[in-house]
Amino acid sequence: MNFESFIDYIKDGIIQIMGNGVEVKTHKILKNNNVELDAITILEKDNSISPTIYLNCFYEEFLEGKEIGEIVNEIYELYEEHSKKLNFDMDIFMDFDRVKERIAFKLINTKSNSKLLKDIPHIAFLDLSIVFYCLLDNDYLGTATALIHNVHRDMWKISTKDLFEIAKINTPRLLECEIKDMNDLIKEILVDDLQKTIFERDDRYDRNCINYEAEKVADGLMKNITRAKDQLAMYVLTNKQRTNGAVCILYDEILKKFAQKVDCDVYILPSSVHEVILVPATEGIDGKSLSGMVKEVNQKELDKIDILANHAYYYSKERDEIMISDKVKNNN
Repeated sequence: MNFESFIDYIKDGIIQIMGNGVEVKTHKILKNNNVELDAITILEKDNSISPTIYLNCFYEEFLEGKEIGEIVNEIYELYEEHSKKLNFDMDIFMDFDRVKERIAFKLINTKSNSKLLKDIPHIAFLDLSIVFYCLLDNDYLGTATALIHNVHRDMWKISTKDLFEIAKINTPRLLECEIKDMNDLIKEILVDDLQKTIFERDDRYDRNCINYEAEKVADGLMKNITRAKDQLAMYVLTNKQRTNGAVCILYDEILKKFAQKVDCDVYILPSSVHEVILVPATEGIDGKSLSGMVKEVNQKELDKIDILANHAYYYSKERDEIMISDKVKNNN
């Protein structure tokens, strides 16, 4: 069964379960870096909002041998689980005053998003684009996001520059940034994973005991990591939510204060749209090698949808300016 036939079968299966009173639609959704996903939405009478359920992963499961009837039931159960918990007031987008305080910005790659950028307000920044979205609160989902399109901007009768000025104030307030030493971040992740492992392994542990044991084991692992490999001085810059955090490089004074602290210029490695890695540009650090590292990680480790750029950037402390690293001469 090809993908088109698979989609048709899913639609028919949902209608058979729920009856003809529902409207079942499939459509393509353009995501970051021109990644296009197929999705299904199910609208019941008097309901204007529905969870978006992506079908591509279900088709992969089908090709691996999962019964299509089981997949239809799973999609229906997902809809039932999530639809009753969505309580967004979609009319909020009609009133700019209601969304103004929730508008934020993020960074995406310009060349890789040429199709998307035709439909959304954006501002060029080097080879990247600053785009805008609205943070929406939901009791069930926490904070969700909605990309701002040209139609929203035009309806609000504001300019792209207005959006930028608003988001420049809102984003650091709504999504506070943090800079962590890479080793500290690795240890934090280890502690979190170890806490879960210890708790699952032995239910005699209480919360305090879990934390103590996990910290102890993580300390030992970090010592081994440090002994095993000489590492660059690396720091992770992101927001506390660790979502779309690469844009923190645009927060006022962030890179300037960090460069003053390390007393040198700084390489910026775009590890994903969600965070960047800061590397002090000390003697012997080679920008081309760092760009090669970024490109290799993107090709081998990162999902296409999360890639920001295939090269490093460079922050000049003297000029208080970010540049593309490969275009900087005589860095050191």
